[in-house]
Amino acid sequence: MLRASNTVNGTEDVDLGAELEAFALAVATCSDDLDVHRAALFAVGGEAFFVEAAAVAAVFHGYVRVAEGTGIPLDELVVATTGTLRQEMGIDAYAGRENTDLEVSAKPAEAFNPALAD
Repeated sequence: MLRASNTVNGTEDVDLGAELEAFALAVATCSDDLDVHRAALFAVGGEAFFVEAAAVAAVFHGYVRVAEGTGIPLDELVVATTGTLRQEMGIDAYAGRENTDLEVSAKPAEAFNPALAD
């Protein structure tokens, strides 16, 4: 499976790739239209397909939480888009903060990923 994943180019080589990409983006960005993408993926893929896709999204979300909790440096996108949240929660006071350069200029998420533009 890993070898096959290296040959995928975009969503055209993935079953229901466009629907999966729309669902994943909606999940990752907490989009207001998540329900629309959830329903669309369920409609075209069925219950088992949808459950597997949602489980994968949940697992990756969990990986990020564990990684951030262990002091792995935040990437530039996270630093640039979470300044206020980090201050409100006191996250920048954690010892792991020393692993991250917080001198990244604030940029909107769209600067890192144009697909996030409204």
